[in-house]
Amino acid sequence: MVGGRTSQFARLRLHHQRISIRRRPLRYNTNRHLSHKPTSHHHGKQVDSFNAEKITTEHDDSYHARIADSFRKYHSSQTPVILRGLARGCDAYYFWRSIDYWRAAVDPEAPVDVELGLYNSGNRIPMRFADYLNYLEEAKEGAKSGETAYLAQNEVFREVLKDLQIPRFCEDPTLSVGEGKLHHTMLWLGPKGTVSPLHFDPMDNILIQLVGSKRVRLFSPDSTQHLYAGNDGNQYNTSAVDIERPDLDKYPLFQEALPALDCELDEGDSLFIPRKWWHHVRSVTMSASANVWWR
Repeated sequence: MVGGRTSQFARLRLHHQRISIRRRPLRYNTNRHLSHKPTSHHHGKQVDSFNAEKITTEHDDSYHARIADSFRKYHSSQTPVILRGLARGCDAYYFWRSIDYWRAAVDPEAPVDVELGLYNSGNRIPMRFADYLNYLEEAKEGAKSGETAYLAQNEVFREVLKDLQIPRFCEDPTLSVGEGKLHHTMLWLGPKGTVSPLHFDPMDNILIQLVGSKRVRLFSPDSTQHLYAGNDGNQYNTSAVDIERPDLDKYPLFQEALPALDCELDEGDSLFIPRKWWHHVRSVTMSASANVWWR
């Protein structure tokens, strides 16, 4: 009980138990609540970065071209890089930290898919956005039950899509960063402690951290043979290894994976994750993020 009433998490759990749901196929389950830092034997190098905020303060006609010029070498070499402060001037950076803003901006009846429960539970359920916001308001200090509800990998609501400042090179082929073809813009909203297990995506990815901070660990595609992709019922793009608590008796080849790259994203930072690079993401605080997949 919270404040004399059933907690929002308990209500969501009860909702899940009472109804029969036709679930969407899981792309990868992202939901786990642990408070510790990664304990992997790999001590990662730090991801390279450049100060994009300095460029964004000079909004002239060449602004987007200068961002693309600074970024192009990383894209060409398929090397992860942090664009520090790139999103610090957009509306989402200011507005998305307010639950009241979400309530005012988005239809409370809007359907969302939420990952409910412990890691690898497979409980991805539909619910009203208003119900999720009520849960999130209660969970500001982290899920005390050890369970979380994570609004993960949902399309960004059209009502707030305008708040984002998507890098122009993701959708403008004249800037010569890939084909400039934007595919999807996804929303990630949740309490402290949510995790995306180690996985890769088939397209280039920009992770835009808008509220709170996230810790990311990356492995190059050259490590794939050591990461047990698709084992134990996981999808082909998801590792069976819990890299925060690796079972080296069960997954001994993990010790041979190439050294990881590590970083922590602060509010306003954006991380380039090249296609097929493995990445594991943990929310250090309550967090709101978006990601963009493009070619």
